[in-house]
Amino acid sequence: MATHEDIITAKLFMNAAFPVLQVLMDEDPKLHGRKFDHTIQFGAKNGAELLCCHLIFRDGHVDVVQGPAEKPDVTMTFSSVEKMNGLLKGTGMYVPAIKGNIIAGFQFLLNYLMGLKIMTNEPKNDLEKYLKVKCSLYMICRAMSTYNKLGDPDFSEFCQRQPDRIYQFRVEEGDDPAKIACYLRVCRGKSKSGHGVYTKRSPFVLFRFTSVDGALKVLNKEEEFVAAAEKGFVETVGSPEYACYLNDYMAVIQAMVT
Repeated sequence: MATHEDIITAKLFMNAAFPVLQVLMDEDPKLHGRKFDHTIQFGAKNGAELLCCHLIFRDGHVDVVQGPAEKPDVTMTFSSVEKMNGLLKGTGMYVPAIKGNIIAGFQFLLNYLMGLKIMTNEPKNDLEKYLKVKCSLYMICRAMSTYNKLGDPDFSEFCQRQPDRIYQFRVEEGDDPAKIACYLRVCRGKSKSGHGVYTKRSPFVLFRFTSVDGALKVLNKEEEFVAAAEKGFVETVGSPEYACYLNDYMAVIQAMVT
């Protein structure tokens, strides 16, 4: 049986990392415009249970739905949650059992699932830097909301004691003050992530990265957050106390999925 942490990690991947595939399908030339219309069920056995989600690819869009699909074109099932997490984190080359359209299954593994490696691999050019930062921040915001909904005691308490607040992440590049933007909204224990700049109220905390390269240094942990702020790579506007709290939780979640 999987450990509690393995289960949480798997659910973070399924709820937060897989939806980021849409960014790659929209903006990565390797995936943009590819015709891939299939429903892929992806999961792992956990004793007698199956922990899974399914991804519905249609007309350049992907919808990620938790739980099994009624009629998947492909099912990809790992023998354990630990092995599934190992492949997703890049700590092991575990191969799932594939049923259905085998060719579509391997295409998904090689192109789409491996495309998510951009969040852990070293980028080779400016486009990959941009995609890594965008995918990583989108994933982290979704993962924090998921982490709260999964009932982590510390983070749930952090969310519970707050009125309606916005934690905004913004990456500048050139003349564009919001080249990449996403946010986490927290309100009395409930949470929701979103893309873009939240416009209905000012952020309680704004994490402002002064460039894509600066954001990369923080995300890659080349610079500790305080040192990065001192060097001008990132600025926090708003409550410094809550900025530190959220940064600590971000580090915990990032360690679980990378």
